[in-house]
Amino acid sequence: MNDPKIGIYAGSGTSHSWLWFVDLFEKAGFHDLVFLDEFLVQNNEIKDLDVLVVSGGDTFAVAHSLGRQGGRNIKSFVEQGGVYIGSCAGAYLPMKSSQKPLDQFNFVDVKITNLSKLFPGAEIQTCKSCAAYGYDFVFHPVREAVSLKTTSFFDKDKSIEFSAPLYGGPGMKAKDPSWVLAVYEGFTPKTTFLTSLKIAQKTLVSNGAVIKVPLKQGCFYLLGPHLEHPKFKQANQFIIDAVNRETGTARDDVDSKNKKTGFSPQDLKDRKEQVSGKKAKELLLSIRRELSNSRIVTGSLEFLPVQWLIGQKVYEPQKVRVYLESMWKRLRALEKNKVLILEPGLSDRITTAAGQITIELRRIKQQIDGNLDSLKTAVIIFDLLHILSISFFDLYFATMSSGLNHSLKRLNHKRNKFR
Repeated sequence: MNDPKIGIYAGSGTSHSWLWFVDLFEKAGFHDLVFLDEFLVQNNEIKDLDVLVVSGGDTFAVAHSLGRQGGRNIKSFVEQGGVYIGSCAGAYLPMKSSQKPLDQFNFVDVKITNLSKLFPGAEIQTCKSCAAYGYDFVFHPVREAVSLKTTSFFDKDKSIEFSAPLYGGPGMKAKDPSWVLAVYEGFTPKTTFLTSLKIAQKTLVSNGAVIKVPLKQGCFYLLGPHLEHPKFKQANQFIIDAVNRETGTARDDVDSKNKKTGFSPQDLKDRKEQVSGKKAKELLLSIRRELSNSRIVTGSLEFLPVQWLIGQKVYEPQKVRVYLESMWKRLRALEKNKVLILEPGLSDRITTAAGQITIELRRIKQQIDGNLDSLKTAVIIFDLLHILSISFFDLYFATMSSGLNHSLKRLNHKRNKFR
């Protein structure tokens, strides 16, 4: 059985949390991953996917980037049998809204509970606690780990309790109670309160945390907390089980190392070019050199009291490191492959973006040291990080999938010899 074909939106408006989905799916043995920006969604490159993932970030920026055509394509994708998984900002996106540009994504009859006409008094004064929403405020009563509990609509015989971190995601009320698969059960010792306990309880407890909304042949999964966060194994398993259930695949648990892949060697040969020998080594050396340089500069930024408000999201230097480390930790695996699989022009896109990131990081370090405004440079850096990471993962998963197929072919050959 082939792996489900999973598309991960990593375009404008997304935060680093889409990288958590990459780790989750790779660890679970899903290698048929496609990385999408807003242009690919608008061009309906999602039509052949089994699952579309939209992670956290700035909901307004995501909606603006995808536009009306992107919204139409997402709706059509689900109606024709696709599975949409939205986490945090991705959960807000398809809900009913009159606010532009969110009004282009009115797909599910779900309302949020963390909406108020008055700014709730914050226990901790932070720009992460509240955001304007028309004449109202979307507020975030808590951050970090919260307790969740499945409902009888998930399993009528038993309920499961687990925890997951909340970083701005919604509490939800569904038009149909049977859509609610898990509710906010309460808080944990790690919960950080941004409002009073009373407001937090009223806003979240017993309200929807995970909702599944059917739409014709497909469905929307809306996740308030970040179930994909790498430190929450039981929450991770909830997502994998949902993918298995909706696509008809089977994995025993999130740690399984299934070696099946949706790619065939012939498909890869037809669609992409193979790079080997000196050319492959030079490409990987170039990537390693620029990532190393960027990591050094980023390390010096992390100790500085600086952050940037881009759209409605707050970014710190630590988030730059998340992108860099997600690629750095996979370089060694790529270097073990004798052949790299990549689309024409991809190597130039990777090396250009990687080199430019190093330049911009050095520039922003000078700006911060000189007490100068660094916001514009920060915007450039995060845009480049999106370009680089999408390109890098295209290379990585195409190459690793090809290697898995080669291993399977050798294994089957050995088995046939002893029959």
